[in-house]
Amino acid sequence: MPHESLLIGLSQIGAVFAGFMALFIALAQRDGRLDPVSALRARSILHTSVMTIVISLLPLVLTAAEFEVTLALRMSAGMGAVTGLALSFEGARHQSQLTREQKKSTGLVFNLITWGLAGIAFLNAIGIAAGIIDTAFYTATIFLIVLVSALNFVKISLERWL
Repeated sequence: MPHESLLIGLSQIGAVFAGFMALFIALAQRDGRLDPVSALRARSILHTSVMTIVISLLPLVLTAAEFEVTLALRMSAGMGAVTGLALSFEGARHQSQLTREQKKSTGLVFNLITWGLAGIAFLNAIGIAAGIIDTAFYTATIFLIVLVSALNFVKISLERWL
């Protein structure tokens, strides 16, 4: 399968982000210092990281199981589209439960990240419908998901330690 090593690399980056966030959540909860905004960001990073792992490895597993590459990519992109929409709605739901002041502190970056996930899911759905899903297109959407995690990770790190 083309771009196989890149897909594996993206899944490894997702695993690293998921591991850091699990450690961050455990340490922050132990000290009782996990405010709702940081919890929202951490949850978002954890969700997008796991999503990255799954949708990076799924086409490889499907092609190893003798599925045609195009079909494997379409199935994986469909799963990515549904998961991305679900996660963006979940993030919006959690954000709606914050107080007005907490919503202000999430700021524009988190809103862009939340809607970015919905956009990535929509992009995957359009790619499936138009039949333009290929490995480069699919890998680019996964890279965007990793970028969402990285932006959130930088934002939470700056808020907590600077």
